[in-house]
Amino acid sequence: MDFVISCLGCVLVGIILSAPMGPVGMLCVQQTLNHGRRTGMLTGFGAALSDWFYCWVAALSMTLIISFIERHTAAFAIVGGVLLAVFSIMMGRRPGQGQALQHPERPGQGQALHRGGHPGQGGTLKAGRSIGAGFVLAFSNPLIIFLIMPLLMYFGVPAPYYRWWHYIICMLAVMAGAMLWWLMVTWVVDRWRRRMTLRTLHRVNLVMAAIMLALAGYSVWRGVHLLLAL
Repeated sequence: MDFVISCLGCVLVGIILSAPMGPVGMLCVQQTLNHGRRTGMLTGFGAALSDWFYCWVAALSMTLIISFIERHTAAFAIVGGVLLAVFSIMMGRRPGQGQALQHPERPGQGQALHRGGHPGQGGTLKAGRSIGAGFVLAFSNPLIIFLIMPLLMYFGVPAPYYRWWHYIICMLAVMAGAMLWWLMVTWVVDRWRRRMTLRTLHRVNLVMAAIMLALAGYSVWRGVHLLLAL
């Protein structure tokens, strides 16, 4: 019974780790708006893979890796900020490319996004890029492990009686929780997307890009500040 409660708790951990609307969340929303739900889900899946990895680190108490992260917090902050800046610039420069029109015969009402869409065109390479973008952006914030550890401990992970298969099931539960969150987010955004025009989408992209660029600047500033304090 305790293990069942731990598994349910791990699902909640996955949701908690994914829920904050930070850079990864905004990237997922932007990808869904521009390219459709499938691309947004793949981006969320990449972020979930990163959280899954850090959960393994926390659950297995790999103190060597944790101490490494603590010693190189400044470097992670700077690299993460630079990556975030690159993503934000790319976001602002690609306002809904390749989107079809829903009602081209009615001029003056803007170019509405195609209702069905064909997200993910470009095959495996494009899918890999979406997963990679989500993974790299989430992975660039290793300090999340210090949030993961108390969450897992709160739900009884790890426990003294755990064997290897207990860990596998718990980590799969974390992944399931994360993907449940991204499934909900992309569904909501996709429903909203169908009522948007390309002009509105471009404005949303610019706002999100500006927010992410500000976050990138703060991350780089924090990293430099930590380096100077050494």
